[in-house]
Amino acid sequence: MAVDGAHLRSVLSQWPSGVAVVTTMVTEPDGARRPHGMTASSFSSVSLDPPLVSVCLGNHLPTRLMVERAGVFALSFLGKDQAEIGRRFAGARPGEDRFAGLDWLTGPTGCPMLADATGRLDCTVEHAYPGGDHTIFVGRVVDAAVPRITAPLLFHSRAWGQLADPLPEEITMTVLDDPAATVPHPLLVRDSGDVAQVAAAAAHAPVLAYVTDAFSPAREAAVLAAIDALAGLPGVTLGCAETSPASPLQVRRVLQDAVVRTRPAPVRVRLLAHHGLGLVNALVAMKSGVHRFDTVLDPGSGGLPAQDLLLLARQLGVACAPLPGLHP
Repeated sequence: MAVDGAHLRSVLSQWPSGVAVVTTMVTEPDGARRPHGMTASSFSSVSLDPPLVSVCLGNHLPTRLMVERAGVFALSFLGKDQAEIGRRFAGARPGEDRFAGLDWLTGPTGCPMLADATGRLDCTVEHAYPGGDHTIFVGRVVDAAVPRITAPLLFHSRAWGQLADPLPEEITMTVLDDPAATVPHPLLVRDSGDVAQVAAAAAHAPVLAYVTDAFSPAREAAVLAAIDALAGLPGVTLGCAETSPASPLQVRRVLQDAVVRTRPAPVRVRLLAHHGLGLVNALVAMKSGVHRFDTVLDPGSGGLPAQDLLLLARQLGVACAPLPGLHP
């Protein structure tokens, strides 16, 4: 018995996927070279040797015909902050120039690719197979790049979304004002200009480098640039310090990117108590992949109290090694 198309679509919508913008460049009858593009989620890797990928395009779509004519296409993977680009290339606003106002570059095939995509592939068409109401294009990758690292944009149940990160199984805490704790004196990093000083210090002994005021919206670009510069330095443990009270949304924005950029090394976080908002930010940090926290015993210091974080972890079912004198 045949499966109804509408029902099949609703079932397939439960499978989450990434989002890419597929572009090509064709010569129009008037001789002008013009770009064409659309969003696609039916993308897959095919082979590493030779380097092949595939994308499925509906036969009714103009871009499918353009790719067939041109024999080339490019893919730009979208990040979590690029849902508006995804909507634009999905045709959310008919008549709008989809390419206007965005930064583009071209590779060997001449196809436009987003300069700030999370990944780029430039391809020549190797095969085109009929696939019912779609055409399956297999492309040979001639150029590839990772322009930036951030969490991906997802498409699920006909809606744009982001990864729903699980809580960690376990967190660890360091109590900064515990006389018995052995905590290295941290080096404070304001921006990437301070990285040389950190590298020089780490050549002699392990260093804890804190990016200060890490969750200020005005400093987001500088903070992430400093994290990029610090990531991978031998002997350096990297941390993000909340210097002025931060919103959970900004904590999420920074840590979601910071954790991805520094993997597999962990990111330590030092938060402010801020009338209970610190626990909200601690929960956001856990959901963003952080499992190392620097806390305090003295609530009057303004830092996140170790006792409160321990209680939060136990209530969430997150394991936390007991510390002397702390009882949740």
